[in-house]
Amino acid sequence: MNPEIILWLALVVVFILVELATTALVSIWLVAGAVAALLVSLFTDSWTVELAVFAVVSAVALAASRPLARRLQQSKAPELNAGRNIGRVATVVAEAEPGRLARVRLDGVDWAAESAQPLSKGQTCVVTALHGATLTVEPQPESAPVR
Repeated sequence: MNPEIILWLALVVVFILVELATTALVSIWLVAGAVAALLVSLFTDSWTVELAVFAVVSAVALAASRPLARRLQQSKAPELNAGRNIGRVATVVAEAEPGRLARVRLDGVDWAAESAQPLSKGQTCVVTALHGATLTVEPQPESAPVR
């Protein structure tokens, strides 16, 4: 048996074992390159051609998998309980000027809140965003009287 075939077969096995031993994609692209080089080694004795095939197929496999990996990483994070407060109405319990933190109460829980407009105690406001444990709020517009 051709020693290059044995070498590529051994590399395929090593790269697969490395991939199985890790929790992240580490050497899957090298497995593809080694398999391609193994197949090429069946038809040629040129070590240079085999190395070139290994490098090109590994690089193409890596480049092709990047968009998929990026898409998987950017999958929508699950909405946490606090994120469900966006759009809800809270009551100001400690007033503040713009640039300073106020305190608002939402479902019996006090939150730190920031607003671009002044907030006065007892005023109602709408939650527009959440940053850590701080709500971003806007004063609730006064509704027109119902006729």
